[in-house]
Amino acid sequence: MTKIHAVMRSQLLINCYSINAHVDREGQVGIDMDCGTCDSASPVIVQKPEVINVNLTVTENAQSMLEQAFGDDRSMALLVGVLSGGCSGYMYDLQIVDNTDIDCQELSIAGFRILVPNSSSHLLDGIEIDYEDRLMGGGFKINNPNAKSSCGCGESFA
Repeated sequence: MTKIHAVMRSQLLINCYSINAHVDREGQVGIDMDCGTCDSASPVIVQKPEVINVNLTVTENAQSMLEQAFGDDRSMALLVGVLSGGCSGYMYDLQIVDNTDIDCQELSIAGFRILVPNSSSHLLDGIEIDYEDRLMGGGFKINNPNAKSSCGCGESFA
């Protein structure tokens, strides 16, 4: 059932979950989920986060590693994303891509194309991308001022 007025609403049933999605006048998206099997559980409300214009930095060590990875081909891009999971709630996801269907912001830093998904912009604004050499092999490290906590592996955060 879909009605379009000043507020758009839709309802669907997935397995035993009733999901009501709505967009209010300000464009905020909300999703109410309820399995309908227990009276004590309140519906889960999911809010779409605000898109933020991302500012990030790439250290000289990280730029050197990107130069090795990209070579002279600057048509490729580094996609810096966030996935659900890891021991702290979120995991960083770095990929070298030609292009993507994901709605992204494109930044140009030191001649490199950096793509940041708009859906993750609130989590990645202000990050520093670094590269560290380690005894057991090096790797990219994200220093994130937005992280409330992170795990010992440095690959996940909350």
